[in-house]
Amino acid sequence: MTSRPAVSIDSGGLRIRLAGPRAGRMSIAALRPRLSRGVRGRSFPVEVKLKGRPWGSPRRAPTVSRLSPQELSLLWRVGSLDLVDEYRVHPDRVERRLRVVNSSRTEVQLVGVRMLLPGLSLGPVGECRVEVPATSLRPRLALESALRRKREDAWTTELAPAAKERWGRGLEDAPDVTPGLLAIHNPRRKLSFLVWYHSEIEAGTPMLFGDESGLTLGHEVGLAGWLAPGESLSAGVQSFRLGRGDWASMLDDFRPHYERVGILPPLYGTAPGWVRRAAVYEVHPGQFGGFRGLTRSLPRLRDMGFTVVYLLPVMRYDNRSGSVWDENWVGSGSPYAMKDFEAFEPTLGTERDFRQLVERAHHLGLRVLMDFVPQGCATDARYVTEHPEWFCRDEAGHLVSSHGWRDTYSFDWANPAFQEYMLGWSLRLAGEFAIDGYRVDAPHAKEPNWDRSIPYHASFTSLGVIPLLDRLQVGLKHIGPDRALLCELFGPVFVRAHDFQYDYHPGLNLFALLRGELSVDEIGAWFQDYWAVMPAGAVRLAFTETHDTRTQMAAYAWRGSAAERALLAILVLAGFTPMVWSGQEKGNEDFYRRLLRARASSPPLLSGERSFNAVGCSHPDVLSVLCRAQGETVWGVVSLHAERTPVTFAFPPQVLPGGSRGFSLFDLIDRAPWSELGLSAWDDRDDRSLTLSPEPYVPYFFRIPDPARRGKVLS
Repeated sequence: MTSRPAVSIDSGGLRIRLAGPRAGRMSIAALRPRLSRGVRGRSFPVEVKLKGRPWGSPRRAPTVSRLSPQELSLLWRVGSLDLVDEYRVHPDRVERRLRVVNSSRTEVQLVGVRMLLPGLSLGPVGECRVEVPATSLRPRLALESALRRKREDAWTTELAPAAKERWGRGLEDAPDVTPGLLAIHNPRRKLSFLVWYHSEIEAGTPMLFGDESGLTLGHEVGLAGWLAPGESLSAGVQSFRLGRGDWASMLDDFRPHYERVGILPPLYGTAPGWVRRAAVYEVHPGQFGGFRGLTRSLPRLRDMGFTVVYLLPVMRYDNRSGSVWDENWVGSGSPYAMKDFEAFEPTLGTERDFRQLVERAHHLGLRVLMDFVPQGCATDARYVTEHPEWFCRDEAGHLVSSHGWRDTYSFDWANPAFQEYMLGWSLRLAGEFAIDGYRVDAPHAKEPNWDRSIPYHASFTSLGVIPLLDRLQVGLKHIGPDRALLCELFGPVFVRAHDFQYDYHPGLNLFALLRGELSVDEIGAWFQDYWAVMPAGAVRLAFTETHDTRTQMAAYAWRGSAAERALLAILVLAGFTPMVWSGQEKGNEDFYRRLLRARASSPPLLSGERSFNAVGCSHPDVLSVLCRAQGETVWGVVSLHAERTPVTFAFPPQVLPGGSRGFSLFDLIDRAPWSELGLSAWDDRDDRSLTLSPEPYVPYFFRIPDPARRGKVLS
C-alpha cells in the first residue's frame, strides 16, 4: 500500500505531525525559533489569572525538556508563577496537562488558567471551516468568519445564532454543559484538527478567536485556590488530534474518548424501557391549585399521550405570597429557594395528598419524577444555622449565591457531610413515596469556595456534585431497577449517572431557524453532528418551553402558534424525547395527542437512526428527516415556507431502490393515507422522485413501506 505523505500543523511553538495511513501516528516537537517570535506575537499557549490582576502570559520562551520520545515539557514563567505545560503523545491524540506552581515567597490567590493552541491553520483560509458541535455556534462556519472574531468580542448572529438566548454565550463549559470539542476541518484536503477538554473537578470554557497568526482554540479552566509558596494546582486534561478523513469520520474517531475517561459505560447499564418511550409533562402542582387539583387532571394528561409527570420542587420554600405558587417568580417566590427539604409546602396540601397523587399517577400508567436541587437553599433555611460548614464562602467568609440566584445560598458540593445528607434524604423520599426518580437541577460548574478551613482547594467544589450523583443513581437502582435520573444539564459527563438528559440547544437553534438566522441545510447539519458527537446510546430530552424559558423571550411569544407546533414535531423527528411545560398544551391538546400517539406507535421515531436532509428537495425552506429502525422507514417533512407550494423530493436508493410496483405514503399524525391532487400511489421504477404540496408549518410523519409491501396502503 502506498504510504501517505506526512502532514503537520504548528501552534504556539509546537509542531504537531501526522504520519502514516488514515489513522496515522502523531508526534510533537518544540520549535524554538517560533517560540522566540511568539514573544512578540499575538497569543501564547498558556495564560494565568490571579485575583485582582489581569490575565498574565509569558514574556519569554519556555525551558523545553524532552522527557521521553512520547513526552515533552515546557516550563513557562509568568510573574512569580511557574507553569508546567506537559504533553504526552498517544498514537491517535496528544494529551496536555498544565500545573501552576507558586515560586514566590508569598501566598497567591489563583482564579483561572487558559490552555490555548494559537496560530492554527489547515491550508488556505477559503478551504477551511470551524466546527463546535452541540453548541450555539453555526455549523459549517467559514474559517474566514471565525478569524474576524477577537477574543474580547461578543458572539454575533453570524457566528452563533442561538447565543442571544443563552445569555450571550456562544460556547459553554465542558464537560458539564457541552462536549467542549472544537475543530478546524479542511473538506478538500480531508484534514481536521480537533481539541477538547475533560475534568470532573473543574470545567473548561471553550475559546475561539482569530488574529494575524491564525485561529486560536482552547479552554479557560476555572482552576482556583490559595497557593502558599511552593504549592501547586493542576488543571484537567486537554487533548488534541490531527487526523485524516471526512468530518463524519473525525467525529467517529473522537467518540472513544468517552470510554477512556469513564463516561461510558453508564453506571445503570441500560436505562429502563420507559425512559426512551417517555413523553414528559413538566408542572408545579400550584398551577392546578395543589396536589389534589393536579391529581384530578392526571387522566387528561394521560389521554394526551404523556407518560411522565415531572414536578418542580414541592417542599417548603420561600413562599412570599402565602398562597399556592402562581408562576410569579419574584412576587410569590421561587420553589427552588427551599427552606426545608423534608417538609412539603403546606399551601400545596398534605403528605397524604402527595402520596395519593403518586398512587393515582401509577394507577394511570404515569411515572412521577421530583426535582433534586443540590445547588443551594433559601437564605433563611434551617441549614444555614444548623450546618454552616455546608456552604460556599467568599474570601471574607460570607455566604455566597450561585449564578446570581440571590434568594439562595450556595452549597459546597464537595463537603462529605452535605453529600451524605442529600443522598440519605432523597433515597428515603424515593422509597417512602414510590416516586420513579429525580430530575437533577442545575449541576453545572459553580463558584469556588474560599473558606480557608476546608481540606481541599477552592474550585474542588466546582463539579463536586458528580460523585453525589453517581451514588444517587446507584441508590435509586437499588430501590428498583426501573427508577431513573433525568439531568437538567446536557454535557457528556452526566451520561454516566443519568438515564436521560435535557438539552436547551436544539430548541433554541430551531428558534434561530424560524428567525431566518439558520438555514434548513444548517439545522440538518447541526442535528447530524449533535448525535455524532454524543456518547453512544444517550437519550436526550428537548422542548420549546420549560419553566426556565421565561428568560428566553422567543418561547412564550411563539406559544400556541403553528410554528411552535412545527418545532416540537421537528424535535421528535430529530430523535429527542419531548417535554411540554404546563399551560403550553392549552389549545394544542388535539395536536399533542396526535403527535405523541404517532411517536409512541413508531419504532423509527422512538429509537431509529436519523438522516437529515438526505432526501433531495427542490425548496430550501423544507426540512426532511429519515428515521429507520427494525426494517421500517418514517420520512418526516416540515415546510417552513410561507405558502403551500409543490415541492419535488428525490429519494436515496436505500429508501426507494427502484423497480417496484409503486408505493403509498401513510401519515402517522393524521393516521391517513396521503393524497396529492387525487394521486395516492407513486411509481418508483424511474427516478425515485415525487412531488408533494405540504401545508406551511404542518408536520407530516410519512411511513414508507418496505419493498415487500409496496403497492399496499398501510394503516
